[in-house]
Amino acid sequence: MAKTAIAACLLCFVTTEASVAQNVVDPVFRYPTRLRWAVYDPYYAVTSRIYAQADLIRAHGDTAVDFAHARNLHADAYSKELDNWKKELRIYWERKTLAEQKKLELDHVRQIARMKYLNDQKWQNSRVWDRLKNHPELSGPNIRNGRALNFMLARLAASSLPYRFDPGFSRYSEEALDQLDLDDELLGNVTLKQGPFRFTASQNVDGTISLWPYILRWDDFKATRTAFEQSRAAVVKESEETGQASVDGIQRMESALMKLTSEFHGSTKVAQWVKQRNRYTHFYAGDRFLQDLDREILQLEKSGDIRPFRGQSGYDPNSDGDHLVSLLCFMNRNGVEFAPSNPGSEFAYHNMFVLMRGLYLTVAEEDESLKPKDLGKLAK
Repeated sequence: MAKTAIAACLLCFVTTEASVAQNVVDPVFRYPTRLRWAVYDPYYAVTSRIYAQADLIRAHGDTAVDFAHARNLHADAYSKELDNWKKELRIYWERKTLAEQKKLELDHVRQIARMKYLNDQKWQNSRVWDRLKNHPELSGPNIRNGRALNFMLARLAASSLPYRFDPGFSRYSEEALDQLDLDDELLGNVTLKQGPFRFTASQNVDGTISLWPYILRWDDFKATRTAFEQSRAAVVKESEETGQASVDGIQRMESALMKLTSEFHGSTKVAQWVKQRNRYTHFYAGDRFLQDLDREILQLEKSGDIRPFRGQSGYDPNSDGDHLVSLLCFMNRNGVEFAPSNPGSEFAYHNMFVLMRGLYLTVAEEDESLKPKDLGKLAK
């Protein structure tokens, strides 16, 4: 009995090991072993072919699985690539939109900066006009030197003055023009200027330089100043006789002016006097005067027009009109300004100031140059 039980146990153990061995096959012992090399074995050939076909089928299946996994990986990569491309495109357009917005803001700021100069000038005009309108007692020096009159002349020219006065189309009635009447005494005490020429409102310009700046009137520059005046008069006379100025005459006049300019700028006496007495305004006035003369010569060289050297005709009350509006139209049309008053003629400038202030009061509300804008609102 004991031997029979032991044999049964061993049989069960061998059966269990055999079943396990069937489930787990060692690759080394997968194929059947041939009996002997170089001896044909039908069993080995058939089983080997079957195992090979099975491996091929299994390999095809593994390949299909691997390809499917590869396609999934490719699809995931392509999806992520599309997401990245969408993000990049969105970021690109967001940056471009932001850049355009910043550019518009910068252009807006630059436009405001360009407008700032004109707006500042409007603020200055409004302050000057408020001072002249409400506090004329504080503007005595500006009235006597002609600045206040020139300011209102510029404002009237921009708002209401026509090119030439026509009583048939005037905005002013005859009663108003009668109150703006100018007599010969008043015109004789008003000094006008056009470039280097100075003349009263009741006389004509003879084409000569009536008044040089203070420093240029010194005896140190008398010789060169006289030489320039003579060469200038020769050019005007030659032009009147022959119809045009010769090249030699223009060159002589230009050489005389260059010599006068060189002496003026190179004078140590002038430099010391200006520095010691702090008279820089006199120096700048002489320099600007010489520049005006040089521009006249340049215009003559370019166009051959001798009219700037002859000057313009003065104001004629008989032909132009004997009231303030006609005088201002003449000045605006010919580029004439008010010069500083001469001693004893200050009363005429105060009379002109009162008349021009009353005239400008009728159109001041329409003048846009007195209405500055708040640029702070534009920046928002």
